Amino acid sequence: MSPTRRLAREAGLPAAYRLVDAALLAVLAAVLAACYAVGMAPATVAALALASFGLEFAVGRVVTDGLFRGLELADEAPPRLRRTVAAVAADLGVPTPSAVVDRESAGGVSVLGGGDRAAVVVSAPLAERLDDPALRAVVAHELAHLSLGHVRRVPLREGAAHAVGLAACWLVALRHLPPTVAALCGGAFLAAGVARSNEFNRLLYVLASAGTVLVVGALAARANRLEEYHADDVAVRVTSATDFCTGLYAVGRLGDDDAVAGRSPFGARRTRLERVTADHPTVEARLARFGLSPADVAERAPTGRAADD
Repeated sequence: MSPTRRLAREAGLPAAYRLVDAALLAVLAAVLAACYAVGMAPATVAALALASFGLEFAVGRVVTDGLFRGLELADEAPPRLRRTVAAVAADLGVPTPSAVVDRESAGGVSVLGGGDRAAVVVSAPLAERLDDPALRAVVAHELAHLSLGHVRRVPLREGAAHAVGLAACWLVALRHLPPTVAALCGGAFLAAGVARSNEFNRLLYVLASAGTVLVVGALAARANRLEEYHADDVAVRVTSATDFCTGLYAVGRLGDDDAVAGRSPFGARRTRLERVTADHPTVEARLARFGLSPADVAERAPTGRAADD
């Protein structure tokens, strides 16, 4: 059993991921204190932290706004999906989000925004093929993240990783450069960290931070995995273990990068690095928590089109 799962068993899931977040903040505080100790001015320490968190929040807001503008042009979701989203939102006590079908994705379910401005996006294959109970279960998982406040913590963890990485970069290299050059290099580091959509940016981000972002990323991933387990439990509570596990298995089988199942959802496909930094537990581990295995739900996973009206 992993240390975080042992912690969750002893302290409970909410306390466990809050303790991991506390450890993440302790690392951040230690690195910022080290910067101050070797000569960084207090105002610069504050600017470093504010820039790291501010850029992550700003980019996230811009991306989310752009996605919502795109969703406004999407076709109206089928009645079955709209009914399911509204019913689950009522059960969980959250405002009913918009329901949108993504016809470009092979398979996936995700939630955007929060509060009165939220949307559940379901890929067309899942919207069409999942039966009612399994569809309700995977929607419940995503809305559970809203009801539990998990969505708000993601940019905080990302911002902490940027701040730790930038501080380490300053300690190792930037403090030896002229201030203007150091500021430009620091900005380039943050840009690479926020836009880790290609291998070059990811490699630059890791190397420039002297590998510290991997440590912080591993901590953040542990907290994210515990939150996934918590959302799983909520989804099972309002549906059933079999329904949720069937939906989870179907999502993992249809797509390798999804908000419900995560990137490389099955353990056999994960690299060693993904085993440490993946934000989602493996599908096998999540099913095992409810006494099931992929073989128990594979036969029920969707292969045809569900009826709609």
